[in-house]
Parts: sequence; C-alpha cells; structure tokens
Amino acid sequence: MRKLIHTLLFVFVLSYSFAQQQGVYTNFLLNKYYYNPAIAGSESYHIINLGIRKQWAGFQGAPLLVNANFQGSYKNRGKVGYGASFISESMGITNRFGVYVNYAQHFKLSKSIKLGLGVQPGFVQYSAKLYKAQLADQGDATLTGNTYSGGAFDLNVGFNLYSAKFFVMASLNHVLGKSLRFAPYNANITKHFDFIAGYNFAFPKKKIELQPSFMIKYAKPAPIQVSVMLKATYDNKYWVGLVFRTNDAVGISLGATIKERFSIAYGYDYTINKLQHYQFGSHEVVLSYILTSKKRSISQEDEELNNSIMEDNKKGMKETN
Repeated sequence: MRKLIHTLLFVFVLSYSFAQQQGVYTNFLLNKYYYNPAIAGSESYHIINLGIRKQWAGFQGAPLLVNANFQGSYKNRGKVGYGASFISESMGITNRFGVYVNYAQHFKLSKSIKLGLGVQPGFVQYSAKLYKAQLADQGDATLTGNTYSGGAFDLNVGFNLYSAKFFVMASLNHVLGKSLRFAPYNANITKHFDFIAGYNFAFPKKKIELQPSFMIKYAKPAPIQVSVMLKATYDNKYWVGLVFRTNDAVGISLGATIKERFSIAYGYDYTINKLQHYQFGSHEVVLSYILTSKKRSISQEDEELNNSIMEDNKKGMKETN
C-alpha cells in the first residue's frame, strides 16, 4: 500500500512540475538571471553563476536541477547586456536540457532609475528513458523502446525596472508555447510568467541592509505560486534569508561574499504540503564569481577617500567631546 501511495504521489508531482516548466530556487534573488533575461548587463561587471538544486531528498526520482550561466555588459558600462546559459533538469524517467543566448538593452529613465529589456532565444530538448519505466500494463505499446526524445526552439523575454533602492521585473518564458509542433515534445512547452519585486532598506551605521521581496509564478494549469523572502545582509558580505512559498515550503538561505568577487550560498526548504511525510527537504547550492568589473574613476576614488576622512574626523570630534 505504501508503495502505491509513493507511485501516485510521484505521478501527481511529475505532471504538476512539467506544467511549471521551470525550477524553483529557495534564494530566487541570488540568480535572477535564471528567471529574467533583462538582468543581463544590469551591473557593471561580468559574472558566472552555477546553481544545483536537489529537491525532495529521499524521494526516489525527485527533481535535480543544474543551471549554469554567464552574463555581463559591453565594456562593463551597464548599457548593452549579453549572456549564455544552459539548464539540465531530471525527474523520474524524464530529462530536460536547454541552451540559450541572451541580449538586453538598458535605458536610463532618471538619475537613479533604469529600465532593462531582454530577449533570450534558445533550444530545449526533452527525453524519457522508457526502459526505466515500471509498467502496470506490460503490453502498452506507448511506452516501449529505449529512449523517446524531441527538441524545439524556445524564446524568453522580460523587463527589469530598477535602482539602488528597488527592483520590479517580469518575464514571459516559453513565448512560442505550442505554436511549434515539429517535435513530439512541443505539446509540453507551457508559457510561464514570473514577477519579482523588492526593496532595499539600508542602515549604514549598523552595516545592515534588509531586503523584503516576493516572486509570483504562474503556468497554466498549475495554480499561482507566491514566494516571500526577507533577507538580511551584514557589511555587504554575509546574509541570511527566510522564505515562504504558498502551498509548498518554508526555507532558509545562508551566504557569504569573499574578497568582493566570489559568493557562495546554501539553501534549504522543507515541504509543508502532502509530500512532507515522504521526503527530507530540498537542498541547493549557488556559486557566483565576478570575472571583470568596471574600474573606479579617479573622481570616485577621491570621493571615497574624502568620505573616509570626514568619517574619521567625526569620530575624532566625538571622542574629544
């Protein structure tokens, strides 16, 4: 009976996840480029990211997501962005592999606010290892053979409205949807909508920054999913975040930045739906490394030096008094 329950649960999860078409990260802000092509070039540096997520540990055939990407801006100016990425996701007897390139353009709307528009064409391939399927009906001709696979062109688009204090972004993934039918698996490509927003509250004296944010995900016929996160950062180096996803999980994310270039983060979330008795939570690791960054101008270095001198003078006056 227990084996039957496991099987029924996995079939439900499998159909639900393929309707979503896109993985979920506990710390969805650490790798925003995964969700939105308009992120490329929004910063004045080039960066490479690697994310690995093992979902529902202890659940046989549970999803495994690997995502690697590279993105930056032309001459680190934060105007023209570009990038490339690949995604590999396995779940049960099914696999998804995608390769994408990226272009983004960023416009200055005011002194502090910018708008980024991005497009991300690519190719995605789905496959099913039929020889691993356990059939209830051994005479089912649909599931005979070794491997069933098919590929299709894919396209993602998005916008990103941002400043040093806030960000509002949205993307539409798998824009082509079911319009392309030259491959057997095209019928599985579902349009997916992501909306992410957040605000930064800075407390310079305490070297603390608080960042509440949320993400809304929707892909028909799956229900709308909302993720809410509160992230606290100390000294621009260490952070911790608490996450809640509706009808899914609660989680925590920890991370650190080393020498302003290398970042490492670990995330854990525990399922609070009907699957909680059949798994031991989900684990993820995200690594980031800044390859090149824009050199500070002489005026910027002078300004930082002057600010540092002023701060030292203020401290000296307080101590004297």
